[in-house]
Amino acid sequence: MTQLNITHVVVISLTAVFVLVAMDRGGALRGPQPTYTPPAPVQAAAPAVDSEKGKPPPHNDTVDDLPEGKGREITFYTCTACHGVALIKAQGLTRDLWDSSIDLMIEKHRMPPVKPAERAEVLDYLTEQFPPRRRGRNADNPFLK
Repeated sequence: MTQLNITHVVVISLTAVFVLVAMDRGGALRGPQPTYTPPAPVQAAAPAVDSEKGKPPPHNDTVDDLPEGKGREITFYTCTACHGVALIKAQGLTRDLWDSSIDLMIEKHRMPPVKPAERAEVLDYLTEQFPPRRRGRNADNPFLK
């Protein structure tokens, strides 16, 4: 019996690996692979409305949770179809940023487009009631006064 030296073992092992890889690339070692089918686009459903109270169900907010002002009701029903009043109150944006925020929600979160007249009324309300709170980076720094 002939002794195999380490070189022969390495060459045989590498050849076996290359043959297995070549067969696997050709699909001979794998069974049929499942094919990817993209999910069907989801249609944005209109939020269900409680007929007694006239508000969407994802929260317990009411129109009275927003500050008084022209456009409060249209803003409430436009915005709270997807999120609560707390999210609106937490913001403090310029008119341009509120407008960009609406664009983002339409594009990314499938918010139904708002009619131009209603959008202007919503933007007027949001700009008046929830303006930017800070005047600048150092506005709240007591050591700079």
